[in-house]
Amino acid sequence: MDDLVYTKYKKPQPSPADDSTPSLVQLQEKQERELIEISQIRFGIKGGSVNINLTSLQFNPSMGEGDVFKVLLGAPENERADQVLYGLAKGNLTASMANKILASLALLGKFKKIKID
Repeated sequence: MDDLVYTKYKKPQPSPADDSTPSLVQLQEKQERELIEISQIRFGIKGGSVNINLTSLQFNPSMGEGDVFKVLLGAPENERADQVLYGLAKGNLTASMANKILASLALLGKFKKIKID
């Protein structure tokens, strides 16, 4: 007996585990590794020596994002991103936290430029 249900031919879909496309987690890990490397090179921890003239701030690995922002308020505004990178390079901040803080600082900078009439 014939099947009374019509089924349209479906093209095979590529598997989600395709090796050519990196996952979001892999992209985030790569970005964090690159951020650590850039910060270490920038501040002479990896490579040659560099003279660093930043306001002394004390970050430690147990701090949360809010605590880091409170400490950053003690630094001049033009040094804040460098302070985050320096804390990352020294191992006092995690890459994911530093990435979030840098993104927040960039957003805050853009909000300051907006003029409200």
